[in-house]
Amino acid sequence: MPSKKSFSTLMKSAFYIGVIGYGGPAILAQMKRIFVNEHGYLSEREFMDGLGLAQVLPGSQGTSMMTYVGYKLYRFWGGVVVPFVFIAPSIALIIFLSWAYFSFGNIHAVKSVFMGLGAVVVALLLDATFKLGKTVFKDLDRNDLKGALIAAGAFIAVFFFNMNAIYIILLSALLGFVFYFSTKEFASEKMPSRAASGNPVVRLRFKKKDFLPIGLLLIAISSVFFFPLFEKIFTTFFQVGVFTFGGGYTAVALIQRLTVDGMHWITLPQFRDGIALGQITPGPVLETATFIGYHVAGIAGALVATSAIFLPSVLAMLLVIDMHEKVRNLKLVKVLIKGILSGFIGLLVAVTLQFATKSLLDWQTWAIFLAAVAFISYFKKEPIWAIVGGVAVSFFIF
Repeated sequence: MPSKKSFSTLMKSAFYIGVIGYGGPAILAQMKRIFVNEHGYLSEREFMDGLGLAQVLPGSQGTSMMTYVGYKLYRFWGGVVVPFVFIAPSIALIIFLSWAYFSFGNIHAVKSVFMGLGAVVVALLLDATFKLGKTVFKDLDRNDLKGALIAAGAFIAVFFFNMNAIYIILLSALLGFVFYFSTKEFASEKMPSRAASGNPVVRLRFKKKDFLPIGLLLIAISSVFFFPLFEKIFTTFFQVGVFTFGGGYTAVALIQRLTVDGMHWITLPQFRDGIALGQITPGPVLETATFIGYHVAGIAGALVATSAIFLPSVLAMLLVIDMHEKVRNLKLVKVLIKGILSGFIGLLVAVTLQFATKSLLDWQTWAIFLAAVAFISYFKKEPIWAIVGGVAVSFFIF
């Protein structure tokens, strides 16, 4: 029987995982070790149920899982507070790095370092594109060819016609429905009946103690709309959070289209450098939003952007957590996500090419890029060490 530790103990565990949260998906293994094996917050089955649900919801899987754990133990108080405690260490670090970057980024030595880091970022994006491609196009059969057509269409729309990225994602979802809903690839798993399972169908119900955390969350969100700049930051990054599936790197293309090409809040090289800084910190790639928010409106802008991009994954988990089996196995959800992920691959290819044309300018940057590709993709080493190596090499060759 899982144990229910004190709220402060749960907060300490979430904060600790946020501090050591390097390694992308490896953080999920750390969560299982701490929440299931060491502290017994959840049973293994409960944890795996949450993980399965997190994979079909938007946003960061780590944040979704923290919402799941918090809600399971302390309902809405836990579901709202725990995920933000989890991302707090990396947010604090990236705010500091953002301040240092925008304060000292014009110094020659700093510029030299980021020339090398830019090449590493191209390698990271290339690796992410191939990994996501393998996940989405597993069998290279007729159904995967349909997904490849969606990806090609998304690439052409953004690279040659500069189409709004949100429209591309919506069209990709629609094409996913058209191409896959009538096929057997995503046939729903047979759900156990009420009588067979012995459990009633659970629906989201509110208790009196739930209204305070929900009310405070709504007040915090509403307060943003009294300030036009914060409202724009919030709505922009909230859109990114809503349409992010399959991991943080799928959001890179969308953030770039909205904030660099659309809002012109930062330049493409600055955005590239923000991704590199995010790799130095623990936590999800979505924290690039913190870097951009800081540049636009200081610490307050960083906090608004961060909250906005992570909020959809928190809200989505809270809304469906008690119906996780139905949501996870719903055919409509699967085909829409297939279309969205296929479209994201096209967007990622376009962004990778744009970054490459801006970052791979001479033999030195090409050498760092190729070394980073071999280090990350062939030797399967952690990206953080490629970043460290890129910094060290840049000092000597630029």
